[in-house]
Amino acid sequence: MLTGSYRKRLDADLTRWVGAGYLETQAADAIRRDVAREDGGFRLPALLGLFGGLLIAASVAAFVAANWEAIPRLTKLGLIVAGIAATFALAWRLQKSGSSGGAEAASTCGVLIYGAGLALVGQMYHLPQDWPGGALLLALGALVAGLLMRSNGALAIAFVAIVAWSGGRWSEAEAGPHPGFLVLYLPALWIALSRQNRMVHHLAVLAAAFWLGTLPGHWYFGSFNYGLLAYGLAVSAAFVAMGALALDRGQPALLTACLPWGLMGFVVALNVELFRILEAPESQAGRAFPLVFQAYAVAALLVLLLAAIARERRFAWPLAAGLACALLVPAVFWSGVAAGIVGKVAVASLILLSAMALVVAGGAGGVRRLLLAGSLLFGVAILVLLWRTIGTLLDQSLFFLVAGVVLIAVAAGARRLFALLNPPPAREAM
Repeated sequence: MLTGSYRKRLDADLTRWVGAGYLETQAADAIRRDVAREDGGFRLPALLGLFGGLLIAASVAAFVAANWEAIPRLTKLGLIVAGIAATFALAWRLQKSGSSGGAEAASTCGVLIYGAGLALVGQMYHLPQDWPGGALLLALGALVAGLLMRSNGALAIAFVAIVAWSGGRWSEAEAGPHPGFLVLYLPALWIALSRQNRMVHHLAVLAAAFWLGTLPGHWYFGSFNYGLLAYGLAVSAAFVAMGALALDRGQPALLTACLPWGLMGFVVALNVELFRILEAPESQAGRAFPLVFQAYAVAALLVLLLAAIARERRFAWPLAAGLACALLVPAVFWSGVAAGIVGKVAVASLILLSAMALVVAGGAGGVRRLLLAGSLLFGVAILVLLWRTIGTLLDQSLFFLVAGVVLIAVAAGARRLFALLNPPPAREAM
């Protein structure tokens, strides 16, 4: 689904291009109509229908709950099955008649009734309490509904249920990752890759991020170690590189959802690294367990791919440089110089360079999220540095002075470089 900011920018560009004579008015109108058709995924009637269906389902559930004790057990089971069958039959009929929004609403309601029915059946027959097992059954049903009915709502429920099931089993085992997650996640991901729904895309990315977060194992979370921070930074950098590469190449759309979540983790991890380098008791390297090196290998490969095969190099090269600077931050802790002034200056410089690289990449590529993330990282880093000094106040003043002079010099050089890369078009001879 196209965002409103994209449509506004495109409309302004089309108006400017028509005014400059680059494009005919009829061609600009055709582009606007095509974009409007592509963005037809948001329909107010479909949304209202979905909410209406949920209210009806809530009404039925409240009515049944009010008379639950008086209803025979087999009748209760029949009501649950009939409710599921009725909603999916309605969804199939609406889909055949061309009402995709109504079919979506009915399918989502059917999955919700199925989930509620699982809980009620367990209550009726006094089954052992095993909520991860119930989440697994809900995930299976939602996945089937998402595939057969092409329901984005059902697919979204499937991703949430898969995470709940895997998280429950991981917590119970108190061990390493839960490999069963991939058994359901990979089919769900395969279905989601063919969908254009942004909610489904973001849930797919968040589910993957959750499982990657469980890979270090329960022990590392029980006794927190700063090696986890390096692992999180590498995973975030890999997400940013993957999302940026998908955005640059134009496909697949699902991978572009990696960019905002990767940037969020990236900014948080770097600011935590900056805060702890300035605190003497926290300036410790942490354990570099094997998974950290594996995550770094994947992140480095994706950063190299971004720099090598991206079409828009003015956007890709600064971003790749910023990610590389960020990945060097944990190495400062591992080198043993973190507690001294050299380590503090090195970490602060790498983080500020990374922030500026994000800003440059966002400005050159017109990617607002990168621009905002870089600005946020830079602003918070400055606040942290003002709160916790690097050495003495005189040392900190010198650091800010040198950083400011270097930044102005880089800005001047970048301006000249962009002027060389984008010469003004030669005017045609009169």
